[in-house]
Order: sequence, then structure tokens, then C-alpha cells
Amino acid sequence: MKKIISSTLILAALAVSFTGCLKDKGFENHTYGINDPDTQPPGVGFPKAVASKVTIGVELDPNPQTVNDLVFVNVLAGNPAKTDVHITMVVNDALRTTYNSANSTNILQLPPSEYSVALSLTIPAGQRFAQVPLILPSTNSLNPNDTYGLGLTITSVDGGYKIADNFKNLFIEVGVKNKYDGVYRLNGVHNRAPYTFPFETEVEMWTTGPASVAMYWPEVSDFGQPIGTAPGAISWYGNAVSPNFTFNPATNEVIGVSLQVGAAVTLGLVTLDATADANPDGPIYNRMDVGPPKTIYVAYQYNGNNLRRFYDTLTFKHAR
Repeated sequence: MKKIISSTLILAALAVSFTGCLKDKGFENHTYGINDPDTQPPGVGFPKAVASKVTIGVELDPNPQTVNDLVFVNVLAGNPAKTDVHITMVVNDALRTTYNSANSTNILQLPPSEYSVALSLTIPAGQRFAQVPLILPSTNSLNPNDTYGLGLTITSVDGGYKIADNFKNLFIEVGVKNKYDGVYRLNGVHNRAPYTFPFETEVEMWTTGPASVAMYWPEVSDFGQPIGTAPGAISWYGNAVSPNFTFNPATNEVIGVSLQVGAAVTLGLVTLDATADANPDGPIYNRMDVGPPKTIYVAYQYNGNNLRRFYDTLTFKHAR
């Protein structure tokens, strides 16, 4: 089972820094950073509730994935729990619909069949926090073009603790990405005269399927392939040439290319190496080198024309 593990040490520090953070006027208007533990009962809450939503990225994968240190509850008090503290939560989809209404977004509900999470946990005596894992048995049925939301609300706690009103709701946004997804530095050459100038820019490769990614150019806010039009100048054909590459995930070979947007042209792979073509980069194309850094080499043409070729080298920079 795959595990996606965030830092327990960071969350442990949060558990201390949020001691006493119950909802009251002084806390909310920032008169003071924490409440006086002698003037209010101790409380519990989600430390990650400080954000309106918490976004995670998971792989598009048929195998189970486990996300730890996300559904994490801590004691909001000056001292650790004196006895075991039992906390109950419920799934609250109103957090998603409220967020969508407030932010004009379209985060979809994470289907109940696509996740499991325990709705009760115990903070042991002498401790400040506890967590339960979020498990996704498979993400293959999720659409990588969408994001999904899961809302959780603390509804009860024992031991004389209070539920902190401003830390009782946790809204999680889940995005699905494959291993080819990310932000890349693109170095490329187009062989169509007069647009034969080498170019360099930053592009994003967006997950479009279990083993496919489409090239997105942030400078134009659309899918498409950049072109060098003069020394230091970059343009494009518009999204009429918007490559979507499909890989063999076992070998990382590029096995197909299609249009992500529109249907103005047809795209086809070109299999070449340095001895078969005058391309200055010189690698064997249509594959990903796992690196580091992870690097994708693609060569393709449109409309079956040998004078309409692109030779692209994409070097991974960071996750998208």
C-alpha cells in the first residue's frame, strides 16, 4: 500500500502552538495569540482548520493510497490530556458546497466509495494529539480534470473538553495526478521555416489519464506547444497544436500523441536519435528518463508532414 506521509514533527509543533485557541473575541481580533487556560475550559480542534481548505495531490493509481497526518486533532490547552480524550466526527458535505459558493469553484464531492476514514479517534492520556489515516482504495475512477472535496466536522468530545468553534471543520480538496504530471522547463526546436529558432520556457504537464499528460503553457493560460519565432521570441499556433502524450507506465516510453484541444490537425510521434536527425539536443526521443531530474524527450509532427516537427526536452522542476 502506498503511503503519502506529511511531517508529524510539524504537526506536533502545531499542537503546542495552538494550545488554548478556543473561539472568543480576544483570539479572533488578535488581541492575544492564545487564550488563558485558567479562564476557559480546554478544547480540541483540527490544527489544519486555520486554512479554508487543505489541498492534497494523489496518484492516479489502482492501488490503495494512505494519507497520514491530515485528519489530525490536537488538544487546545496548555497541558497534555490528563485522561484519554475521545472525539467523534461526521462527514459534512456542506463545507464543500459553502466553499464552492463563496469562491465560485466547482469542487466535486469525493464519492463515499472512493475513500475510508475513521470517524472517531482517541488522544491518549499524556499526549496532545492523534490522527486517523485517509485511505483511498483506488483513484482510477476519479477524473484528473476535476478536484474532489471531503468535509469533516468534530461533533462530540468527552473529558470536559470543548469543541473549538473555529477549529472544528476540516475541508480537504483532493486532486489526482500521475507520475508524469508537473512543472517542467521546456527546451525545444521546431523545424518549420522560418520558425526554426530554439526556444526555452516553462510549461505544465497536466494529468489527462492514468499515463497521459497534456502540455499547458501558463503564459497563454491554455494548452498548446510554444514555438521560437525569432532569437529570444516565443509564440505558438494557438491550441490547434496542443499535444497530449501517452506513456507506457512500465517502460516510460511515449507510445502515442493526440490533440488535447480541438481537431484542427493530426499529431504523430517521430522516433529518432541523434544520428538520424540534425536536432541539436541529441537524445533518443519519446521516453522519460526518471533522473533525477526527471526528463521527458518527445519528438512529434502534425498533419503527417516531416517539415512540421517539434523536438522537445522537458526537465522537471517541481510538482504542479
